[in-house]
Amino acid sequence: MKRSDEKIKNFQSYMKRKGIDACAVTDLDGVNFFADFSFAGQGDAYLLITRKKAYCFTKQMYAADLKKKAPYLALVDSLDCADIVKKARSLKAENCVFDAASTGYLAGKLFYESGFKEAAGLISEVKEEKTASEISRIKKACAISAKAYDIFRKKLKAGISEIEAAALLEGIMSDLGGQGLAFTTIMAFGANSANPHHINSSRKLKEGEVVLLDYGCKYGGYCSDITRTFWFGKNPSAEFSKTFDLVKAAHDEALKYVKAGAAAKEAHNRVCEFFDKNGKLAKYFIHGLGHSLGTAIHETPYLNPRSLSTLKTGNIVTVEPGLYFEGKFGIRYENTVLITDKSVKILTK
Repeated sequence: MKRSDEKIKNFQSYMKRKGIDACAVTDLDGVNFFADFSFAGQGDAYLLITRKKAYCFTKQMYAADLKKKAPYLALVDSLDCADIVKKARSLKAENCVFDAASTGYLAGKLFYESGFKEAAGLISEVKEEKTASEISRIKKACAISAKAYDIFRKKLKAGISEIEAAALLEGIMSDLGGQGLAFTTIMAFGANSANPHHINSSRKLKEGEVVLLDYGCKYGGYCSDITRTFWFGKNPSAEFSKTFDLVKAAHDEALKYVKAGAAAKEAHNRVCEFFDKNGKLAKYFIHGLGHSLGTAIHETPYLNPRSLSTLKTGNIVTVEPGLYFEGKFGIRYENTVLITDKSVKILTK
């Protein structure tokens, strides 16, 4: 069975359980997910998935490659969403839906006025439990990222800028087989590490300061995500060492609650309790504990206090506690992990 054929068949089974006859997929990530293809940009392709077949509406320029890689897709030479509606009507599909959360206004208006029902988050829910092929590719992306860190540490020199250091790390991932970036690399030196989403600058690295790097690559269209924080130079400060050990301990504590059947928000809440028991520090933990990833770097379920999700076997999520002290430094320790029937497996080792 083809890799994406498996995803589509799983989705078709889901549609049948939900009583859905046809689903329009218009967002780039959703299309690439089902097609197992890398369309260049939003609007380059759309899908109509019925209970028995999947149609790809795209440009003729993609036809040759798609026929080879995704022969299970019936190609339609059109990028007019009205043709998706016509196709659904010609198939006499009655209960038709579109993912309102990821469809543009004009396309959404057309579908709605044509009798399609809004089904926000429909595809996100299906993407949560990864197939064996997806897990394999994410594992490979994670292995590349983890290995790149060890090489990067050996090459890092004082005087390099954040921008240059990020480029160095990205080049290493590429040399190891990475197929593009999962997201924009965050490289933060010194006090810049206190900003979780720091934008890389020309600031140069000095001996005796914190380095935080948050990065990941893609492999086979799937993402990895890892954060490491370390002291550059000899004799790390006592404050840094104590804080690092605490963040690492919080990470390990969180893993006890990242398991099938657990509420996705529980691990986050437990980390907050842990930080408060060890110095009333939860107020310095200023983001969610983690998120799933796949073809996109941020997918459901999210590990944050607002999440209503329940974790399942086959979920792949990040676990990334951190503490941030403005004007001083920040420490984040992040791994991508796989939830199995009996345990959680760290993939970024």
